Amino acid sequence: MARSDVSSWPSGDDGRPMQFSLPGEIVETILLGPADDRRVLQDSPLLGDVWAAYALDPGARQDVLITPHFKATAADVASMIRLGRPIWNRSRNEMVDAPLSRRLESAKIAYLQGLVAAELYFDEVLCILVPLTLWWRQQQGAGRIKQVEERRAALIKLLQTPPGATRKAGINVERDNYSSLERYIALAGLIFWIGKRQRRSEDQLPGQATGSAATLLNLPELDEDLAFAQYAPFAAEIVDEIFKAYPEVEEDLAELVRKSSEIGELAGDALAEGYIFQVSLNRRADTALDRSVPAVKADAAQSLFRVMCDRIVWGVIDSGIDGSHPALQMIDEQATTDPNNPVHTSRVKKTFDFTRIREIVTSEVDDVGPTEVDRIARTTGLSFEATQKYLKQVAADAENRRPINWGDVEKLITLKNPTPPTNPHGTHVAGIIGADGDLVGSAYNGMCPDIRLYDFRVLGKTAADTEFAVIAALQYIRYINERHNYITVHGVNLSLSIPHNVRNYACGRTPVCNECERLVESGVVVVAAAGNRGYQKFQTVDGPFENYAAFSITDPGNGEGVITVGSTHGNWPQTYGISFFSSRGPTGDGRLKPDLVAPGERVYSTVLNHGWAPESGTSMAAPHVSGAAAMLLARYEELIGQPRRVKQILCASATDLGRERSFQGHGMLDVLRAFQSI
Repeated sequence: MARSDVSSWPSGDDGRPMQFSLPGEIVETILLGPADDRRVLQDSPLLGDVWAAYALDPGARQDVLITPHFKATAADVASMIRLGRPIWNRSRNEMVDAPLSRRLESAKIAYLQGLVAAELYFDEVLCILVPLTLWWRQQQGAGRIKQVEERRAALIKLLQTPPGATRKAGINVERDNYSSLERYIALAGLIFWIGKRQRRSEDQLPGQATGSAATLLNLPELDEDLAFAQYAPFAAEIVDEIFKAYPEVEEDLAELVRKSSEIGELAGDALAEGYIFQVSLNRRADTALDRSVPAVKADAAQSLFRVMCDRIVWGVIDSGIDGSHPALQMIDEQATTDPNNPVHTSRVKKTFDFTRIREIVTSEVDDVGPTEVDRIARTTGLSFEATQKYLKQVAADAENRRPINWGDVEKLITLKNPTPPTNPHGTHVAGIIGADGDLVGSAYNGMCPDIRLYDFRVLGKTAADTEFAVIAALQYIRYINERHNYITVHGVNLSLSIPHNVRNYACGRTPVCNECERLVESGVVVVAAAGNRGYQKFQTVDGPFENYAAFSITDPGNGEGVITVGSTHGNWPQTYGISFFSSRGPTGDGRLKPDLVAPGERVYSTVLNHGWAPESGTSMAAPHVSGAAAMLLARYEELIGQPRRVKQILCASATDLGRERSFQGHGMLDVLRAFQSI
């Protein structure tokens, strides 16, 4: 986003600045200290991406993922948030002028196993979630806040220190040793204060109520000096307001505990130690965007080892697969009566729509309106009445803090006669795994032309959706496999890219990475794209600068058990090496990634309207590895349920391209060598 070029910022009716954004450098300076002396670690339960998102627009809601403390269930946490919001909303409205009062809107509170999602304002995160955290309980938050209040003058000084002052000529700044809690209070108070200011009219769509989260446009990004000029004169007021809020927070917490105890038994340990472990951002997942099968010797392996993958099922978690594409069909032996006129059926055996899973599993029945109920009914083949019944059952489970009933949810996400998706990405990925070019007279074949596919649609029309939907799909796959005494879905492909924020200390332990690890532990092979962030443009004081970026692996590729795939040239990998766009390792916490590379440049595969087209990206590299893993499982059945062994075989047999380990991993995928190594 271009920085604002305005020389001043408008004021509200109270003479204070209207809502404005906080540049990242201000956030990091307050939270972590000056850039040349950044030794402080932020230890609050709010991860770095949460601070960054709210700072960019302090008055807007953000979609957050809440990880429960191990002594509380996700249902418990969702219930506490649902009960706590009206309590805090009443308190907040009493603290602000009537024109800035805020109505209570649906937060789309929904939960899965070990995870809660909610759309919340920053003040709700600060005053409802944080007091419920393990951090607040262990740190005796309320008592420590009172102690910090004695350092009021120091906090004011912190907010009045110009950003980047230590690196500006002629400015001598005395160092202060602020504790991490003091820095937390200063930044929280600043965002809290900005969020209570009036909103510029041009940031609000005409005819919409003030404070409506769905209608707010992004605030323009201010430079550091202009943003600092807006809040520095009010530093004392900012500090006073945050300290005045905490007694109200403690009273609200006591009321919340009382209300919760009235409707059910409280988890005693959770009440004592905290319901919540941490809060992260519900991140958007983007697609990680010549004949490549011979390049990895999959055709040779097929011929020599006579691999048949018709009993292997691979899940494609993506934008959706056009199962009507001729190259994704097979001959229906039972329905065919005339061999000269065979009947074809799709190898995409099932399609699941997770793009609206958030609304389906919420406890708020009104989150799914009549139009949406009708759409779900039409796509799933249910009646309108049956759809309403299942939605109410799911909502009742959430209301009564019961685990998610996938048996009911399944009926609301299984598409009876799926239409082709609007985004071709998933169809292209599926074709690399399993297109049968021979069936349609094409020169292009996928890795496993007879494999069966499950279509998990998590990406909408914009090729981006939430981390929550991806996690839900991963949990559902575990449910599918666990309800039988055999594995139904043998592996999944995630050609998705969710950038990891280095401010989050848990690289490889984000919610989506944790869910991938659980799926691997359950016996499913998980293959993920490394990401397309290997070559980036950086903004410096001397202007833009382009260079390769280390530590650029994206989630879920940061997961330890995941097979993370980078991209290389399909025909001459030894000559051209690693694709310039392919993300580089190691991971943010120092682990070696990617695991290996595969062709990802101008790869031909299936697209919409029954066509073929080339695409490039680690999204195209990952399905080559998915296909190789599927071939191993088909040929050596003892490997089914042994994803770490499959990963070890593929990595150990990869061809060394002579490139840096952080670029190439173990090397380029070599299917024939993998088979010969067993």
